[in-house]
Amino acid sequence: MDGRLDEAVWADAPKAVGFTQREPAPGSASSEHTEVAVLYDGEALYVGFWADVRDPSTLVARLARRDTYPISDRVSVDIDSYGDGRTAFSFAVTAGGVEQDLLIYNDVQEDATWDAVWEGEVAQTPGGYTAEFRIPFSQLRYPTGTGPQTWGIQFQRDIPASGEVGFWAPILPDEGGYVSRFGRLEGLVGLRAPRRIELLPYAAGRLTRAPGDAVDPFYEANDLEPTAGFDAKVGLTSNLTLTATVNPDFGQVEADPAVVNLSQFETFFEERRPFFVEGVDIFEYGRTRTSNVAFRPTFFYSRRIGREPSRSVGGREILWVDSPEQTTIATAAKVSGKVGDWSVGLLDAVTVEEEAVYIDDADQELRTAVEPFTNYLVGRVQRGFRGGASVVGGIVTATHRRMGDEGLFAGVLPSSATVVGLDVEHAWQDRAWTVSGVVAGSRVVGDSLTLLGLQRSPTRYFQRPDQTYLGLDPGATRLDGVHTELSLARTGGRHWRGSITGTLTSPGFEVNDLGFQSRADVASFSWFGQYRQPRPSRLNFYNVSAFGGWAMNLAGDPIQHYYQVTSFVRFKNLWSTFGYVIARPEYVNDRLTRGGPLALRPPDGAAGVELYTDRRRTLWGGIELQGRTEWVEAYDVGVAGGEWDLGVELALGWRPSDAVAVTVEPEWSRQLDTDQFFARLADGPAATFGTRYVFADIRREAFELGLRLDWTFTPDLSLQLFAEPFVLSGRYSGFKEFRTPRTYDFDVYGLDKGAITPRVCDGDPCAPRPAATDETPTDYLVDPGDGEPFTLSNRDFNFRSLRGNAVLRWEWRPGSTLFFVWQQTRDEFADYDGFGVVEELGEVFRAPVENVFLVKATYWLGL
Repeated sequence: MDGRLDEAVWADAPKAVGFTQREPAPGSASSEHTEVAVLYDGEALYVGFWADVRDPSTLVARLARRDTYPISDRVSVDIDSYGDGRTAFSFAVTAGGVEQDLLIYNDVQEDATWDAVWEGEVAQTPGGYTAEFRIPFSQLRYPTGTGPQTWGIQFQRDIPASGEVGFWAPILPDEGGYVSRFGRLEGLVGLRAPRRIELLPYAAGRLTRAPGDAVDPFYEANDLEPTAGFDAKVGLTSNLTLTATVNPDFGQVEADPAVVNLSQFETFFEERRPFFVEGVDIFEYGRTRTSNVAFRPTFFYSRRIGREPSRSVGGREILWVDSPEQTTIATAAKVSGKVGDWSVGLLDAVTVEEEAVYIDDADQELRTAVEPFTNYLVGRVQRGFRGGASVVGGIVTATHRRMGDEGLFAGVLPSSATVVGLDVEHAWQDRAWTVSGVVAGSRVVGDSLTLLGLQRSPTRYFQRPDQTYLGLDPGATRLDGVHTELSLARTGGRHWRGSITGTLTSPGFEVNDLGFQSRADVASFSWFGQYRQPRPSRLNFYNVSAFGGWAMNLAGDPIQHYYQVTSFVRFKNLWSTFGYVIARPEYVNDRLTRGGPLALRPPDGAAGVELYTDRRRTLWGGIELQGRTEWVEAYDVGVAGGEWDLGVELALGWRPSDAVAVTVEPEWSRQLDTDQFFARLADGPAATFGTRYVFADIRREAFELGLRLDWTFTPDLSLQLFAEPFVLSGRYSGFKEFRTPRTYDFDVYGLDKGAITPRVCDGDPCAPRPAATDETPTDYLVDPGDGEPFTLSNRDFNFRSLRGNAVLRWEWRPGSTLFFVWQQTRDEFADYDGFGVVEELGEVFRAPVENVFLVKATYWLGL
């Protein structure tokens, strides 16, 4: 394997020629000549490319680590070894020798996290370059038998100098589908089922240095933690694979971004852990062929597995606590592949019972469970008909917890949660039209206190006082619900694409034990239309899209209404621009008061534009501008007026050589929110059902700086440096009270009703006094005028954060990797003392710091 293709067998092999452009001139012959040959023996498939380049000075051969996508000349082969017209294994290599692989599923979707162990080599020649692939049959999936096989196959070539993308089997922009349009590889005979056993053991050592209290008996200034485990892949049949992990380590995974969440809704974080992102395409469920659906649940959110323990330990009698940051995944396994005509996937993961150790005020060291032993299960099946143009499938997810007899988790977690769903897709007219649908049911079982919490959660708010269609049941031990989605989409055609979609989610539908869901109790209708021009006379490509949507809760209250227009243009010099405009009329907000009465949401509008230069150049850049404003003339919102947002993001990339890439991405934003929920108090007016809902204006300003350096010594040896300092300030003012249900009117304290007095706390114990003009208040004393006085704390804040890591990665043999990792994290909340970007960035590096040093080695064994 040297990429040179100078062996005689390559010269004798039949050649595939005649590539056709998809971009920039769809249907035209490729501007450069390409030939491809395919060979095989008893162990592997071999693919050879001869890629001619008339002007060698235009060849782009940039370096990067494996499975990244630098702008570079590139060739690839996609193999539909199942022969189902929907699934393909894709292998690519750039002119710089960077290997890339991914899995294509559902005909058009890509899973870039899929990894295979194979070899790709490139050799540059006076007239271009050649590439040689060796793809072991153990990395493919196919039926076995005595007769000859026919596989789907596609060859692709990318030429960045002209922005050209060409295919051997033509796939034009006006055609629907991808895998279904492959050519054929015929004459494969005598293929036996390979012995597919792969083991990937690892050993790692982690040193953590973090701030702490030296008096804390659990604190260790240098916390050294060795660990070991392994991953395994076993071919159960030629089409079915078992993937398992024991004591997985995710130490080399990049940290989540810093987030300050002032809403009642959970933050969604992307999955980064290799076991859960690799090859999980089969478990994707719940999406129809449409482009915009609000409030759509995610049925499988793998971040639930191994999450932070759900029960906390604290109280006056507890002095010190040592609680795990994450739940230990004892083992996890996936089975995926084909059983007859069915695509199947089964994932099971077990997390152990986690305990916290604590010392009480009697100096006793005690233990208590903070997360129960839990089993997570996901099962998925799909079957294609008519060459993959029609598909039916189903899913089951189940979470079961061993709750114990102590009642520690009463009111915290349900004992079990199950979701069952079916989906269908049918395409016709050469896949130009597609109808698709989903229907699912959920059941959650637990103690009455836990189920009461689910009913009162932000997902549903059954306790809202001004509704009559939701029944809050304090004694319920079960919660059931349904979700359905139906879409009709035009998925092919030269110019016009679009879809219409309807959804319904009942109030009791719940998937958050193994999925992610922000709300239930919603019915919606959305539409999308797009005009595409893939071959304009003066431009490289452009499209114009229009979106719209309307939603209501099941009482018929309109809770969403919007219209949006977007446009994307790519010029012949490969600069690009994108812009959007959004308009939202008034509608009902049934979440503003967080379980209280309905409010209105004022009309608003937003717009944004971005411009990026040609990323092929040594120096490239981009700018994004966005803004939003409310129109509140018809409402009594207080002294601040309507809400507004403003944001600017820049991007600058520099590639001083083919081996080095530097990216700088600063982002600044400023906004005013006039309906920040602050407190819920009893003794409220009768108009708001005896509860007082206190809000405030909040002004926020933020700056974030993304810094990245990628230095690739060879495609197998790379160094990545990443740092992301982030600073944010929040200032509260204009404290006010929600006045009347189904309005957006507020009474400002000290202006519309009652009085408010800023105070400063002097001494210990606190002796509050009125704050002087130049003093920062400790709290605010509010006399509402129609009830008992109360205090509101001063929550003005500055938040400073840094996420950074350095990763040296060496793939010292195919599939085997050595990591050296340094991660640094800094987080600090402080009282607001002004906000200047330069000053705040300086404070970031004075914030408490946690350093983690990791060495990890893996060794791939193919048996």
